[in-house]
Amino acid sequence: MNELLQTFATVGIHLGISILLCMVAMLFTKSEKRYLLLVLSLFFFVTISILFIPNLPFLDKYNWNWQGKILSFVVALLFVLFLPFLNKEQAGLTFKINKTVWLPFAFLIAISVSWNFIHINTIQEIDNSKEYLFFQLTMPGISEEPIFRGVLLGLMNLIFITKRKILGAQLGIGALIQVILFGVGHAVYFDQQHHLQFYKEGFMLTFILGVFMTYLKEKGESILPAILFHNIFNASLPLARLFVSL
Repeated sequence: MNELLQTFATVGIHLGISILLCMVAMLFTKSEKRYLLLVLSLFFFVTISILFIPNLPFLDKYNWNWQGKILSFVVALLFVLFLPFLNKEQAGLTFKINKTVWLPFAFLIAISVSWNFIHINTIQEIDNSKEYLFFQLTMPGISEEPIFRGVLLGLMNLIFITKRKILGAQLGIGALIQVILFGVGHAVYFDQQHHLQFYKEGFMLTFILGVFMTYLKEKGESILPAILFHNIFNASLPLARLFVSL
């Protein structure tokens, strides 16, 4: 399978999974806004596709996908600002943060970063470059949180209005579906032999982290705590590797 076909297959698989999840989800709701499940699937498809756009020439010197991440953020921002489906508050695009979120934020950061430090010697895919450290300090949260905890979760909350208050955060089935999509987005890939793979450990880790960040977004009523958590967790990997090498 050549690279172009592999790209189409990867994007198609993600689209298929999102549509399947949405079809199953439709069995659990009679909401008049079920049509937003189609909007959600198309949005997810676009944000995944963007990651595979060839880099502009001046970005070829970089090893990490700065272009894809920045474009993903722009698409999420434009979706909220210029389309009628979701407003800024529903997407968590606000600097007004519920201050009660910071205690659970500190707790979740502590256990998550500690996990990285404890398991750092078992993690092979870590780049020791300065570019990698700066990328992880900025791009994962800035690009992925507006997509998953912003638009996708915001749309799900409009469709699945029944929620339960869990540790001060309003959570429902929509939050669960969004977390599954987050895990799938990090677990489905083609290996060097062009074989389709599902990285089970990666899915479980990102699923758990997705639960943490979803809780922080809903508890804080803003995606900012989730962005900070995401970037701190990711950046702790190269920092942990640097620390143990001293």
